[in-house]
Amino acid sequence: MLDPSATGVIPVFLGSATRLIEYLSSVRKTYLAEIELGTETDSYDSEGEITSRKSCEHITADMVRNALPDFLGEITQIPPMYSAVKHRGVRLYNLARQGIEVERNPRKAAIYGIEFLGFASPVLRLRIECGHGTYIRSIAFDLGRKLGCGAYLKTLVRESYGPFHLTTSLDLADLEAAENKGRLADILLPPEAAVGHLPRITLDDESITRLVNGLEIRLEMTGQPEAMAVYSAENRFAAVIRPETDGSWHPAKVFLSPCPKKNAD
Repeated sequence: MLDPSATGVIPVFLGSATRLIEYLSSVRKTYLAEIELGTETDSYDSEGEITSRKSCEHITADMVRNALPDFLGEITQIPPMYSAVKHRGVRLYNLARQGIEVERNPRKAAIYGIEFLGFASPVLRLRIECGHGTYIRSIAFDLGRKLGCGAYLKTLVRESYGPFHLTTSLDLADLEAAENKGRLADILLPPEAAVGHLPRITLDDESITRLVNGLEIRLEMTGQPEAMAVYSAENRFAAVIRPETDGSWHPAKVFLSPCPKKNAD
């Protein structure tokens, strides 16, 4: 999901491909963020009410660059009050709209990269590559506090979501036009596009037949990834498999139909 004021890439799954959504939960995402220094809001972004203003005229690009390394790697974030996190079964944003603020437990987030794109005071531009569950708004807020002037997230664009990038994405108008022309299937990506980040293995017909019939297989391999994408010798996407504790591999999602049984002569 994206915050209401954010734009950018949202993968949309249709039909049988919806079974692969879970495999995108851990992929990296990249955001283009505009952060305005000198102002804080109660939501940490442009949707909220201003809570403080401070001068940021003394802040330089070098000061920002020197502060950014502290936000790399595994960091701890306090979820904003305007977020979907639940407190005793109630979404925080519902409490925030009632003027109620509660203590929030810190959460870990993974920041793989922060690229400084420019600073024209008071607006700073960054590209941030991060893991699941990262609040870019919180990075803006925490960066402002570190610089001593406060800050909020002015704009946010999700540039990439795992294998999906903004430059190759379609908007709703594109989809509607394709559907009206009966060409929707021509522009949709195949289901395997969602698991391109998984280790890939090509198996023989016998192994694939077992998998598509719901049976386990055994593989001789070093290492044990959490899941693998299986392809046939003809390069057809067949299944996603997962390892079991007994060393076997079981089909988690199957995308080829079992071959019909032949009648005995």
